Amino acid sequence: MRRIQGFTLIELMITVVVVAILAAVAFPSYQDHIRRGVRSQGQQFLSDVAQRQEQFFLDNRNYAATLAILNMTTPTAVSDKYQAPVFTVVAAAVGTPPSFRINLPPIASGLMANDGTLVINNLQQRWRSATVADTAYNTPGDCLWEDSRCNPS
Repeated sequence: MRRIQGFTLIELMITVVVVAILAAVAFPSYQDHIRRGVRSQGQQFLSDVAQRQEQFFLDNRNYAATLAILNMTTPTAVSDKYQAPVFTVVAAAVGTPPSFRINLPPIASGLMANDGTLVINNLQQRWRSATVADTAYNTPGDCLWEDSRCNPS
């Protein structure tokens, strides 16, 4: 008797199950990798804005309230995943120096929706917050930029 060449149904089902298990493990890891890359682009953009803010402060003795004043635009790679930066500039009052805080909130329906708002201030404190309204570093649930596995709550 001659045996027909090919795969049996059992062999094919086992292969499909193994591929499905590998995909179930690999896909979340892939998404996390993409999310960290996008977050890094946002962090780099905010660091550039903060550096320009300091240069602007040296020239004008106050901080700029918009990107346009700093002659900057949001790069496409950042604007695809994040909303426009939110500037909070506090002018100098008697006994208090001027300050700034820049928030970069994620687009609500995008890949970065649960990643938190990127924040940087004039003290070079950098964190991710669950809300745009977070006014100070170290509010419960905040994550440092360097903590890539933390999820703001």
